[in-house]
Amino acid sequence: MSIGIVTTKYGQLRGAELTGKYEGITTFRSVPYAEPPIGERRFKAPVPHEPWPGIRDATHFACRPMQDMGMGPSFEPWASDFYFDGYTPMSEDCLYLHITTGADSAEEKRPVFMWFHGGGLATGYYSEVEFDPSELAKKGIVVVNVGQRLNIMGYLCLPQLSEEQDGISGNYGLKDELMALDWVRENIAAFGGDPDNITVGGQSGGTAKSTALTTSPFSQGKIRRCINQSNLAWLRGYEPMEAAYENGRAYLESCGIDPDASVEELRRIPADRFYTGNKDRAQKGSLPSSMVADGKYVVHLDAADNMAEFGCSVDYLTGGNLGESNIRGNSLFQTKPYETKDEFYEVMKEKLGTLYEKHDFESLWPVTDADANYRARVLATRAFANSWGGPSTGGVIMNRYFGAWRKAVAPSVSTYSYVFSHVVPSLPEEKGTFRDQDNLLAWHSSELWFTFASLRENVPPVRPWRTSDFELADVISAYWANFMATGDPNDKSWSPLTASQPALPYWPKSDENYGWMDLGDVPKGHEGLDKLDELALEYLMSLNAFPVIE
Repeated sequence: MSIGIVTTKYGQLRGAELTGKYEGITTFRSVPYAEPPIGERRFKAPVPHEPWPGIRDATHFACRPMQDMGMGPSFEPWASDFYFDGYTPMSEDCLYLHITTGADSAEEKRPVFMWFHGGGLATGYYSEVEFDPSELAKKGIVVVNVGQRLNIMGYLCLPQLSEEQDGISGNYGLKDELMALDWVRENIAAFGGDPDNITVGGQSGGTAKSTALTTSPFSQGKIRRCINQSNLAWLRGYEPMEAAYENGRAYLESCGIDPDASVEELRRIPADRFYTGNKDRAQKGSLPSSMVADGKYVVHLDAADNMAEFGCSVDYLTGGNLGESNIRGNSLFQTKPYETKDEFYEVMKEKLGTLYEKHDFESLWPVTDADANYRARVLATRAFANSWGGPSTGGVIMNRYFGAWRKAVAPSVSTYSYVFSHVVPSLPEEKGTFRDQDNLLAWHSSELWFTFASLRENVPPVRPWRTSDFELADVISAYWANFMATGDPNDKSWSPLTASQPALPYWPKSDENYGWMDLGDVPKGHEGLDKLDELALEYLMSLNAFPVIE
């Protein structure tokens, strides 16, 4: 059976009933949660959608948000992995949910997962193939993929907009998220979901969304858990409003748009014209793609302060990938490989200063000329990342410390940390190229094929999946489903559906014992601090990188 026609508080919906392996699952691909933010609603907070008559068809995906395609989706390895089948059309009309459920009725109260895609706050969309929700739905989760405004449409700040909007502007994408959350709480029971058991989550830029949502005063009491993949988004800063004004004005000028134009004029400009300006996000006057500390939706400039005040009532699962971090520079890949052990040790000697000799680093972390680059990337992932933790804020040690800090300030909640170290297979003809699996390792976003168990034969065509890949995806997606349901990735007791789960190696908490999980070819849990961890913590505390545990 499947759930059939669903009746929400805004009207009835017909979804697409899946077949084959996923028979019994219904997916509603374009559920509106707000009125289209077009015309007079551009650069404003979203408003609730009007009720619709009859049965609304939700069997096709809505358009993706407006975005500059040169800023991410066209790059490898993502282009061939995620966008091999082309891109959906763009539109400002983008405030839709993709809801997938295996429930038979509205009485089931299954756990709910609200997912926010990556791409910074600039690109991406809710219907990408790597987060196909079918497998999580089969495992008993009601999955809600959220579409929201991005880049300039979601985050432009200008004085004239603030004057119109009670003194603040920007954060329209965050306001979309909050409206989506309220819509889900109001309506998800009709899809067999439990409005009191909602997990929010995201990957890469999606963690900025899930973290801001979880730590906003407007979400309090509405979220049970958070999953952040490849960016904890704990130790980051938000832009102040005045700086956002300056950037927004400069960007409009780079588009040939008068930055002093009235709000009415800004709403009449064709949307495409807003994407003709400065594309260099490293410079002022770049395409607006940042949340701001407006004092209302984002209260504090420091995300850690928002977490301390508003985010300590939810369970967390967080981690990153082996291969997306590095020790020098700040990119998702090691742009300058280490060719010798001496080169590597010179970099670490400069980085660690007196701690280098104090901890006898060369004995602690031995490398050879042959393995210097690989060992450097492992080290970055373990302890000295200049990527998904932010500059100089650690790799998995940051996530583990986050768990220990939360244990001290909020003992009733749980934190789990991981490193995804499984290397996905590449084609034989890619040997020696950028896409070679030995070069990319567990590249940024590759875990999505496994956390959603969305890999399929020939999806994507560039991945010659093995039986072991499918088996690992079954394990990892089961951990994710268990956490969404109970706050514990090990807990299979929540549903009869978990009887079919594979054996799950024990995943220890990240608490005062600093536990973490290596999600490699064979997942393995770890507890306690080894000598490398002790060095990393001493180094990071010397930089005042972490809040002190009282």
